[in-house]
Amino acid sequence: MGRLPAQFAGRVINDRFPYEFSGELKLTTGQALTQFPDSTFLHSIDKPFEIHRMIPRVFGQDGSDVLLATQPDQDLLLALVKFTLTNLGINQVMTKAPTRLAAVVKGSSERTWEWAEPQTLERGQELQAACQALTFPTFNPAASSLIVLLTFEGFLLQVAPPSDNR
Repeated sequence: MGRLPAQFAGRVINDRFPYEFSGELKLTTGQALTQFPDSTFLHSIDKPFEIHRMIPRVFGQDGSDVLLATQPDQDLLLALVKFTLTNLGINQVMTKAPTRLAAVVKGSSERTWEWAEPQTLERGQELQAACQALTFPTFNPAASSLIVLLTFEGFLLQVAPPSDNR
């Protein structure tokens, strides 16, 4: 998971609480780059969120928006979706161009994008993500859309007060 900082904003980190936030986006075959709604990855909690990884998952749906009972191979599904990610809190683009989800994940079992140095969001900061779908191959059973699930996982930080006089 990388090194864990001992301080945040010059204050000692007293504790870390596991936390995640996630969002879903429905894509159809050949759909252009589509942004997740702005509030999806907006951090609105008073504790800083130290993000260690992004977990992307893609699922096929039929024409009635029901998940396929037999899902296509996850490697193939991840290769069908390109995405971009920007940390608006520090105005930093994290992908140079739309990148296939399959290109950023490690391993074949974990399938996570791990960061050696965590990204930290303060209250009111957000991540902006957008995805596009490439043309689907013929699936059996047929998939008419894909659900892209992005989960950001890490810790909420409890930091010490700025001084002992408080």
